[in-house]
Amino acid sequence: MENNIKSLIPLLKSLILGAEDEDINAFLKICNLVVLKNKEAIIKSNKKGTKAFFILKGTIRGYLINNKGVEKNIFLRPTYTFMGAPNALFNEEVSKYTFEAIGETELLVFEFNDLESLALKNPTILKFYLSAYKEIVQTLTYRIESMINKMPEDRYEDLLQKSPQFFKTVYHKDIANYLGITPVSLSRIMKRKLEKK
Repeated sequence: MENNIKSLIPLLKSLILGAEDEDINAFLKICNLVVLKNKEAIIKSNKKGTKAFFILKGTIRGYLINNKGVEKNIFLRPTYTFMGAPNALFNEEVSKYTFEAIGETELLVFEFNDLESLALKNPTILKFYLSAYKEIVQTLTYRIESMINKMPEDRYEDLLQKSPQFFKTVYHKDIANYLGITPVSLSRIMKRKLEKK
């Protein structure tokens, strides 16, 4: 496994601008490489969730169970993004969310506090951490605004434009759930779009 982690150095150097080998090695020292099978969870609801992860391959969905017992997708996270259970990471609570793989997924998993400690000592890792943090905030803010202001067809168009990879890797039922519509409505929207071409 250690050889597999070391082989990630060139990839991470291409993703972390200005990083030297020692910066990447410092980050990798706090990480474990984890491979998940389809529908395998990395974080489960009602469990302690102090770990965060960086997705190397695949997609992770984060969902909660609402008060009617229905799964609601809150997060769809693609390759080369960070994630963790926000309430568990920041407030030391049990996770509200379950995060599971869609298809085979590879992750670098680490204790969130370890990343913060490393970032305080290493300016390059701090920039990487802050850019990841900004991306998550922008994604969630946009998602909230989209759910408030846009019609389902517009939300579909936005997701297709911003994250076309989801339509190749994510089940349509999970995309529909993420968009706040039924799978049947998603199929109708997709059919209408194809007919207009």
